Amino acid sequence: AARRRLTSPTRNARASAEMSSSVAKKIVVVGGGVSAGYFARAIVAAGRGADLTIISAEPVAPYERPALTKAVLHAESPARLPGFHTCVGGGGERQTEAWYEDKGVTLRLGTRVVGWDASSKTVTADDGGVTPYDKLVVAIGCTALRLPDAIGGGLPGVHYVRDNADALALSEAMATAKAPVVIGGGYIGLEVAAALAARGLNPRVVLMEKHTMARLWTPEIAAKYESLYETKGVVFHREAKVKRVVAGADGGVASVELEDGSVLQSDLVVVGVGAGAPAAPFDALNTTPDPKRPGGIAVDGTFAASGAGVEPKSVFAIGDVAAFPASDGVATELVPTRVEHVAHARASAAHCASAVLDDRFDTPYAFFPFFYSRVFEQKDQVRSVSWAFWGFNRGACVVVGDFAPSMVAFWVDETDGTVVGVMVESCSDAERDAAKRAAETRAVVDVEALRKCASVAEALALTSA
Repeated sequence: AARRRLTSPTRNARASAEMSSSVAKKIVVVGGGVSAGYFARAIVAAGRGADLTIISAEPVAPYERPALTKAVLHAESPARLPGFHTCVGGGGERQTEAWYEDKGVTLRLGTRVVGWDASSKTVTADDGGVTPYDKLVVAIGCTALRLPDAIGGGLPGVHYVRDNADALALSEAMATAKAPVVIGGGYIGLEVAAALAARGLNPRVVLMEKHTMARLWTPEIAAKYESLYETKGVVFHREAKVKRVVAGADGGVASVELEDGSVLQSDLVVVGVGAGAPAAPFDALNTTPDPKRPGGIAVDGTFAASGAGVEPKSVFAIGDVAAFPASDGVATELVPTRVEHVAHARASAAHCASAVLDDRFDTPYAFFPFFYSRVFEQKDQVRSVSWAFWGFNRGACVVVGDFAPSMVAFWVDETDGTVVGVMVESCSDAERDAAKRAAETRAVVDVEALRKCASVAEALALTSA
């Protein structure tokens, strides 16, 4: 990968004066994803851009990763960098390489950190460069889980989407694909399937679960989305497991064989079966295994990490890789939690920046679950899909609306009648605000009255009463 080092011409002139100041701290971020970009935004806003170095293995500046399985895969007018650099997704400036240079930030691209020494407070890159820090922020994100090579997971034609290069390669492959298969029925699987369906490619989706988005949706909710996908040519293979991906005479993908003996002819396979959170080379940091999302780096409410020989408040972890204390919606005590979503990536970066800039900052991160997705946004699509969820999916679930196009679902704790989670589809901004408010405030609702509501507006009004 190309290696570039961007610095401001004002940086050297300020260096000696600033290094003698008690305020000056060298801040180093390892990683170049969403969290890194939003962390840089906060540091620059505090006037500390010249103290910041970002070291990223990718050859491009931080960008909004959700675009990789959405607009980047569109056939017409696909998104391309620099169009979706952070922080455009959060309403901020487009932080191109020129932006970092102008703000005095050192941006080292195409450079992978392979070593870390807590005692000397340095990180070592694959080019041999050693960078000292006062504050280190680990923002390395997650890795896409892969099918084993032994069953064809590494064959030409098998794609995984983790970074911009992956998405570009997939987009190119989609242009000539005739028989795509998607493995996985979660976020990645559904978003890629939507992009393939919008191209008229009739993808087959293989999932081990009984329905899509099994961690979040009920069977009733999933059925609505699956029916819509099916009208667009998608075929679901539920409760199915891949036995192997079979190579053709040219060595590339020819088919996907399922354990029930079914064979799906294919020239393109996209795997979206979850993510892992390896911490290397920061393995000496304490970890807190999350049984739902194993791996990650244990942090406190300010995203400070800990470990043998680590100076307190000198190392932090943000975004997908951080296991932070949060409510699970049931227990009174907080439990270590990893969240793989852009909303958390942005928020954790901003919160951590406050702690990095001020050792006295001790406000705990106030996390409230929020997830969303948007697909079928191409101009030639009859309707788009745009859902959002706040809170926790436990208790009785009441679905209101005809899904043509709007719908709202409430998860209600039947012991006290409080709303603990709300999901909306194709709703107005005002309706989304009402749904979010109902979940955050744990609105009290009459479940039977809610079940009798004939429209989204009526149901939301009931929870706002």
